[in-house]
Amino acid sequence: MTKPIFTVDTYSDGQRLDNYLRKQRKHIATGQIYKLIRKGQVRINGKRCQPSSKLKTNDQVRVPPFMFFEEVIDKQPVSSDLSSSLLAAVIAEDDNYLVLNKPAGIPVHTGTGHTHGVIEVLQQQSHYQHVLLAHRLDVVTSGCVVLAKSRPALLDFQTQLRARQVKKTYLALLEGTLNVPVTVKQNLAETRINGLKTAVIDPSGKVAETHFEPQKIKAGFSQVLCSPVTGRTHQIRAHAGYLQCPIVGDSQYGGSQRKSLPRAVYLHAWQIAFNGLCFQAPIPHEFEQFWDVVDC
Repeated sequence: MTKPIFTVDTYSDGQRLDNYLRKQRKHIATGQIYKLIRKGQVRINGKRCQPSSKLKTNDQVRVPPFMFFEEVIDKQPVSSDLSSSLLAAVIAEDDNYLVLNKPAGIPVHTGTGHTHGVIEVLQQQSHYQHVLLAHRLDVVTSGCVVLAKSRPALLDFQTQLRARQVKKTYLALLEGTLNVPVTVKQNLAETRINGLKTAVIDPSGKVAETHFEPQKIKAGFSQVLCSPVTGRTHQIRAHAGYLQCPIVGDSQYGGSQRKSLPRAVYLHAWQIAFNGLCFQAPIPHEFEQFWDVVDC
């Protein structure tokens, strides 16, 4: 009879035990996983362990039978159209990374109100079942998102992020006239406003810095390139609001509600550079459409 043991593969080498178990059994609550580890019902190579224990290739992770044999229920099928659209959005790929042009409106992972994200859709493809999100992108934002094909590649990318060696450039349409380049250095803290995760200017928050470079100005609107030095949640959106030039459609940060527009927020992750390479996601046609109809 099969024993309730997971054998760690090379894709999980170096991963924390708690994160590994969450990946293996996403339907089991995190608190329950910690409780099982604490009580010694989860063991690595027969020995007691901690949630932070690092795994190695071929480690034997023994778990309670119910956790190993229980089937995952209520798994939502992915539509063929969604799968096809994301596969067609691949910008570049090598042995270590996948760069994708994420459409606006699709989250990078499953969350409140979304049964599927980019990572869940791709992992259902046999050749991408081990891909890992290397960073995040807001659901309302389109453009470049990087996925790693192995844990070493993921850790290398995250090391580059911490060292600020990954360069990101966004394109945004702003309400208001931004005549000159400006750098915003305003600390940000996360809170919830009307149930929505929101970044607010707060001196006690985390350091945040964004460069804004105007490209075009027309009828009270500005097209700008945004280069975040740091990577805080909603950083560009919050800093644009601070300048009193909110992103078009971004009512969460002071923009006018524009329900007639084809997309919610006009922010696009246009370019990302790392490992000596630079990748670009084509500018969505909605940006050009908006600019064309703005009154001169």
